[in-house]
Amino acid sequence: MKRAILTGFEPFGPYKFNPTQDIAKEYDGTNLRGIEIIGLVLPCAYYGAFEKLSKQIDEFSPDLILSAGLSSSIPRFRLEAVGKNIMNGKYPDADDKKPENAQIIIGGKPEYRTNCDTARLAKEFESEGFSVDISYDAEGFICNSLLYLTSGRIHDRGLQIKNAFLHTPWTDDYLDRINLEQNKVTVKKEDLKEGIETLLIGMANSC
Repeated sequence: MKRAILTGFEPFGPYKFNPTQDIAKEYDGTNLRGIEIIGLVLPCAYYGAFEKLSKQIDEFSPDLILSAGLSSSIPRFRLEAVGKNIMNGKYPDADDKKPENAQIIIGGKPEYRTNCDTARLAKEFESEGFSVDISYDAEGFICNSLLYLTSGRIHDRGLQIKNAFLHTPWTDDYLDRINLEQNKVTVKKEDLKEGIETLLIGMANSC
């Protein structure tokens, strides 16, 4: 039995919803082919998100951490491979912080990478019929901060935890609840769920 923490985020900026919040709640307490899943909803705060996750790492000693974040501007799913030591948000975070090109950790390493084989995960993702991009720049908002701090803790402490990060567009179950800007796309909620499951299984078996 492996244990996974699956994180999503609370709504942020002008949004009243966040599909990754729903996903984390939906999978909390479930079992996927021998993977015990702990769903965790994080605040959209540069430091608060990782602080909450860090406590769960200490409590549950997971084998896997898969984080999911909403990006309304991407055309398809996107795997993030690198978190950079930068904060530069379009919106204030949940703590009303809006840094501009500030370091997450003053004098810290410029970047940390996830320790899963992102290219292999992308191939497994695509084998299920989904389109996915690989990104080496998670930009500067909360998702990047969480990715940087999580990967940094795993690397610096030599933890035996596999981690990955998935960005998703809006899911189609929100079309009647949001005003989707022109040229922005949605994915099927069932595709997001299947993609999450594919990644978790791939992380457990091949990372």
